[in-house]
Amino acid sequence: MWQIINYFWQICLLRVGPEKIPPSLNLLTFSFGLYFLVSSTSIIISRPELNFFSGSVTIFIGAGVAALMVFSLLGFKRTSGRFIPTISAIFGTNAMILLPMITTSFIMEQIETGTIRLLVDALAWILLIWWLTIVGSILSRAANVSLLQGFMLAFLIEIVSLLITLSLFPISQQ
Repeated sequence: MWQIINYFWQICLLRVGPEKIPPSLNLLTFSFGLYFLVSSTSIIISRPELNFFSGSVTIFIGAGVAALMVFSLLGFKRTSGRFIPTISAIFGTNAMILLPMITTSFIMEQIETGTIRLLVDALAWILLIWWLTIVGSILSRAANVSLLQGFMLAFLIEIVSLLITLSLFPISQQ
């Protein structure tokens, strides 16, 4: 298990890609479970108005959109055999990046204004850009597209997921 987590970390550092991940449904289940666990914690902190069902639906929508778009891309590029390693890498690395994002979300919930809030907000943006770069790198390696194209596809996945979930579960104004 630690080897898998370390490999996901190496992907986050852009040192390796999904090419060494085996096409294993067990690994996909593990990486999605890890992603679901960390995402659930993130939603509890960042969207406390959502109940467990709504939070779970939000996670599954995001995962489904990502899986569908990655599968479509890989099919278009005739590399669909790389789907399970690619989506496993995306779920696993997402869980890794969400860990510091949970901390930033928690701090931003506690602090209304000021320099610390601005610094934490800037850190959240840096983490988002890092996340998009990681997914861009994964897609670049898996689908033989440029890093910029992978980055833009990662951004599109995030936007589509966000639009769908916000249309179902709007953010309440407090």
